[in-house]
Amino acid sequence: MTRTSLRADRAKKRGRLRNTLLLVACILVMGGVAAGVIVLLTMSSGGLKVPKLVGMKYDDAKKQVESRGLFIQIDPMQDSSGEVGKLKIKLQDPKPGASAEANDTVTVQLTGLHESSKYSGESNDKLDVAPSSSAAPAPAQESQPGAAVQPAQASRVVCIDPGHSGRSGSEIDPATGLNVGDNGGASGELSNMWDLAQKTKAALEGAGYTVRLTKDSADAYSSLRARADVGNQCAAVVRLHYDDTGYTGVMRPPAGGARCPQSDPGRATVVDAGVTSASDSLARALAGPLGLQVRDDTGGTSLGNGTPAGHPTCLVGSALSRVPVVCIENKMSLVRDNPGGQDQVASQIVAGLNAYFQSH
Repeated sequence: MTRTSLRADRAKKRGRLRNTLLLVACILVMGGVAAGVIVLLTMSSGGLKVPKLVGMKYDDAKKQVESRGLFIQIDPMQDSSGEVGKLKIKLQDPKPGASAEANDTVTVQLTGLHESSKYSGESNDKLDVAPSSSAAPAPAQESQPGAAVQPAQASRVVCIDPGHSGRSGSEIDPATGLNVGDNGGASGELSNMWDLAQKTKAALEGAGYTVRLTKDSADAYSSLRARADVGNQCAAVVRLHYDDTGYTGVMRPPAGGARCPQSDPGRATVVDAGVTSASDSLARALAGPLGLQVRDDTGGTSLGNGTPAGHPTCLVGSALSRVPVVCIENKMSLVRDNPGGQDQVASQIVAGLNAYFQSH
């Protein structure tokens, strides 16, 4: 190859390299411009916005909210345990157009939902159960599956708390500093405890109780604070769970049980002595029919929480409770994918609550 042809070949190579570099540079510049445009559009639009939901049916609003990466929940102060999909939204928080971040929750109130006087701002400073009626309470039923349910006093309001939520969350309760976020629980626990809650609610209502649930669907998100707020408007709280390690029992907060933020051990939330005493009575009334042992609360279901020095630990939900509260860790073989077993447990819970209210 002659020197002339070599120089020509080198020139071609340099030209191709120069063209390649220019193309890459153009692509990078165009990408930067596009990114800038996206940022400007995002800034000008204010980022993710809360849609207007007032006037929409709940089912339609839920689809719209979830399509934007947000979550929706019905105000815990409303009894949303029935069919709510076609009810219209009358209030929402945050308001339409408010800025939001992915996974934020929009709380709504629906038209046509019954609200008890206990949810209308009535003071709830008492730590004991609802006042006794002069009428004799119903006797406890036998704990056999399918046994006839004895009627209970209609004034008894019970909170049934089906464990866990459809997503995990982390949120700090301003009043206590505790992390009150929830999580999905053990495998299958979310759906099975929702089913058990429905059966228990039906059995209790058949026995004359008024029942409040802490969420409106199996997958709904409800923080431990929101659950406690519902429970604190009732005479007693029964939390439904199971543990896939085989741990079972009816747990209640021990005397002096407390939780604190890990970042601030001195900020302790201690369970009231009246609550621990009544919770122990409630646990013992339920443990017999259920065939379970009474146990102390242990640990907690959220991160960032500790136990203050000099106190036994308790569940975060117990620390926030102002009424008798228990957490049932059910026999998994009895309640997981076992409708008949769930019916049995629901009947046993009614028996235990009848026994408790009879003695209180």
